Amino acid sequence: MWGRYHPCGGSGLEWYEQLKKPGFLVPLGIFYLVGALYYVLFAVVLYRVLSRVGDPPGRAISLGLALGVMLFNELWNYAILGLRSTLAGFLGIVVFVALLTALMAALLRYEKFSAVLVVAYYLWVLLYDLAWTYQLWRLN
Repeated sequence: MWGRYHPCGGSGLEWYEQLKKPGFLVPLGIFYLVGALYYVLFAVVLYRVLSRVGDPPGRAISLGLALGVMLFNELWNYAILGLRSTLAGFLGIVVFVALLTALMAALLRYEKFSAVLVVAYYLWVLLYDLAWTYQLWRLN
């Protein structure tokens, strides 16, 4: 699903291919597009937090949460593919939503433009990823 190379190795991808998928699974190209936009978006958010947030505690909180979201995003791949666990994938997205919500709150307070940028991704995770991982877990 994520291409030929993945830190979890081919066995995780082979395992994923054997799973029953929800009927609303989006095409692979959409996943690639969202992934590419995510990295560009977070590069902009990191830049703006570092360059525009003048309040040192606000900068630290926003930066820490943004980096935490990025790290947890990578760890989620291991949770679902490396552990071969749809339950870990679903629970990981639940925690990810909480972390992303905290980032949204910090950005709304300290860097509103970045918050606006993150809204589309936040809605994707909240409305699609959460439902997708839940259904993936329930089907398997």
